[in-house]
Amino acid sequence: MFKNIFFGLFRKTIYFLSRMVTPFIEEDSVIIGGYKARFLLGNNEYLLNYLTKISTGFDYYFYTKDKSEYNKLKNKYKGKIIYAYHFKTLIKLLKSKVIIVTSGPDDLSPYPFFYRKIIINLWHGIPMKNIGYKSVKNISKSFVQFAKSIDFYTVSSDNDKEIIKQAFKLNNNKIRITGLQINDYIKLPHTKILNSNPLLIKNKIILYAPTFREKGMQEKKISELIPLAKLNDMLERYDAFFLYRSHFNTTDKEEMTKYPRIKSASSSEFPSAQSLLFYTDILISDYSGIFFDFLLLDNPVIFYNYDIEEYKKSRGLIMNYEENTPGPKVQNQKDLLFAIEKYLLNPELDSEFRKKIKNRFHKYTDGKACERTYQLIKEIL
Repeated sequence: MFKNIFFGLFRKTIYFLSRMVTPFIEEDSVIIGGYKARFLLGNNEYLLNYLTKISTGFDYYFYTKDKSEYNKLKNKYKGKIIYAYHFKTLIKLLKSKVIIVTSGPDDLSPYPFFYRKIIINLWHGIPMKNIGYKSVKNISKSFVQFAKSIDFYTVSSDNDKEIIKQAFKLNNNKIRITGLQINDYIKLPHTKILNSNPLLIKNKIILYAPTFREKGMQEKKISELIPLAKLNDMLERYDAFFLYRSHFNTTDKEEMTKYPRIKSASSSEFPSAQSLLFYTDILISDYSGIFFDFLLLDNPVIFYNYDIEEYKKSRGLIMNYEENTPGPKVQNQKDLLFAIEKYLLNPELDSEFRKKIKNRFHKYTDGKACERTYQLIKEIL
């Protein structure tokens, strides 16, 4: 209770301060907020890396409140990483003209969105499940303020634009089709991960990357979802490996250790799933937008939607599932194994359906999303 009151007063005081001083000290600089004000991950990472390679004509900084993340990055990006609880960071925030986020207002936590700032939301992928107003059961004043505070969203296509427009009740002029920054290098190998993961090089890779289950939804262990022994035998026959990208609370590593062809690929092993996609031959997903990115590689996707009715009731889907998922929808172990073997034998199956959905959700495939985002920033400044 006291903590909430303290931070509420803190945020109001900082916002009042920004109203007083910003008009006098504002300069052409950009702050890129960490994901949840912590991590250099996803679109913000790719944009930051792009900016370091060009002559921007403006100052820019990456913001984090995570001390370990700050210590990890400060030498790699010298002079470009700022820590939330340094006084100089408050000054940089007050002076900046543009704030870039990838999710919500907590990307700048514990600070508020400052007075007079232009806010660009890169978001963090093409959504399949409900987001924005569609995902909020009890609309709060803070959520409404957040939705109204965003000046620009960057999206990947006209279809993505319509989703974001409805989800946050936006005007068309607030949405720019740039492509997703994270996909600029999706067709290029992430060679750094090969040193510790040589199995990615010559073997066929099947990546299972399910979405996060909402609180209250039934959680299943990997052994309940996958017939591990039968899968391992199949992988042996096709010289393939199965990588399970679980969420932090469902790693199931002990169950997988018995099977040499089945490996964990959780965030502790691979902080970014994006680095794995280039090496993935078959993706298994469910309601995660990761498959939209994977379509750029034209490899098979299997949709393991064993709890789709429960998921629709709990979180809901923002689009027609059947029409926009270009691959088999399976709901049991037997059908899953059949779909995997089918694609191992013939990865060209369903390629036309995949191409259709790829073109629907990706206007650009030229790897220049960061460049177009940079041009948007220059336009603002």
